[in-house]
Amino acid sequence: MKNQLLRGTLILTVAGFVTRLIGFGYRIFLADELGEVNLGIYQLIFPVYSICFTIYAAGIQTAVSQMISHNSTQKQGSILKTSLILSLMCSLSLSCVVHIFRVPIANDFLGAQQAGELLGILAYIFPFCGITSVINGYFYGINRAKIPAVTQIIEQLVRVIFVFAVCFSFDTNEKSVYIAVLGLVIGELCSNVYNIYHVKKHISMRMLLQSKLCIGKILRLSLPLSGTKLVIALLGSIESILIPIIMQRYGYSVEVSIGLYGILTGVVLPFILFPGTITNSLSVLLLPAIAKASGTNNRRQIRSTSSLTVRYSLLLGVLTSSLFLNFGVEIGQFIFHSENAGKLLTVMAFLCPFLYVTTTLGSIINGLGKTGITFMFTVIGLLVRILFLLFIAPHFGIYGYIMGMLISQILICLLHGGYLLKTNQVPCNLSKYFVWPMIFSCSVMYFSKIAGIQIMTKTNNSIFVLASMIPAVLLILLYFFVFRLVSRQDFKVKKY
Repeated sequence: MKNQLLRGTLILTVAGFVTRLIGFGYRIFLADELGEVNLGIYQLIFPVYSICFTIYAAGIQTAVSQMISHNSTQKQGSILKTSLILSLMCSLSLSCVVHIFRVPIANDFLGAQQAGELLGILAYIFPFCGITSVINGYFYGINRAKIPAVTQIIEQLVRVIFVFAVCFSFDTNEKSVYIAVLGLVIGELCSNVYNIYHVKKHISMRMLLQSKLCIGKILRLSLPLSGTKLVIALLGSIESILIPIIMQRYGYSVEVSIGLYGILTGVVLPFILFPGTITNSLSVLLLPAIAKASGTNNRRQIRSTSSLTVRYSLLLGVLTSSLFLNFGVEIGQFIFHSENAGKLLTVMAFLCPFLYVTTTLGSIINGLGKTGITFMFTVIGLLVRILFLLFIAPHFGIYGYIMGMLISQILICLLHGGYLLKTNQVPCNLSKYFVWPMIFSCSVMYFSKIAGIQIMTKTNNSIFVLASMIPAVLLILLYFFVFRLVSRQDFKVKKY
């Protein structure tokens, strides 16, 4: 018996790191190519994308993953066929709606007329995303994470290569933002071809065509998931759209507000979320694993798997939080050539532990079939953020909004953790795995930075400040191993 959860997590994590590394280079290029204002307009189309994706893919993908994990091959064909038909019907309808009403959506919903033409291009991506999501759900369900992982890499590579090639070959200037959106469509199309090719190897077309439809079963599971996720997507979109509007109330001009929104959502937040590639990979594979153990009432496996993933999420949060807290300004200046990005990165460092752990805890609760619990907690957190955005941010600017982000994330994390502790599903020693490691990590990072500054002063080379992160990280990892916070036993195959 192979430990498929850890193996699958490793595959998805490697793919996630590769795609996000490519993405960082791409974002730096976009920031220089588009400028802050156009970057902000480019980022504004993603709330619309998020809402539509939730409707035609998010709930269906989760339903497919859960149903595939404990059904026979014949029934798997029926699940896949039905899900593809439902997703295609929904995505094609939304493509038409967004394309036809792109101007009203841009003016009345996004508050940016320039986004209208971008939405017209974005609408073509929906059917391809729908097919890819369903097929990925199938592969997650059968614990074949390699295919979705390669799909991510193909989509990212094709998108970046296409945009680079067009921008460097032609004098695009103001057209660069349109090329960037077209790159999304081209990348998704190519990854779609790869996915279809591989799913045909697992399920024959003859079996797929002969399979009976199970529309009722899919809808019963996917509609509640889609409904709850849609509420979250709508609240998240409202939050995103309000950010530049509230920044104008604080006193910034329209251009500065949209530019600040572009830096926050297009540069800083992706950097904060980058280490979360590991917890995102865990959460995707954790859900069917927990669902399967719950279906057989294997409480020992649920507790063991949950405890392991929560511990590693905490330690990852400790490491990244201490790193960004001490070196955030230097990282922002070195990578993004922006002092504002560095300051925001430093302030948002406190988010890391709560953000990563919440992702894992939410997946455990969903795997236990309690999706309503995660929905309720997430909505509470979003409402807290929106309230801070409406009433605190107008007086304190972007830092008032970040304060709301931190408080809401801590609240969501505590609610998730409290629920699982109450049901005795996740045993975890916070003092051992969070408090003391955080104190040690922050101390090591701080003194390492002081040493780096001293060397920089003598050599007049600022690279030594960033280089001082390396021994600090190694020392923290050594601490994890010495005090058995991380153990080889965690990666050994266990039978239940």
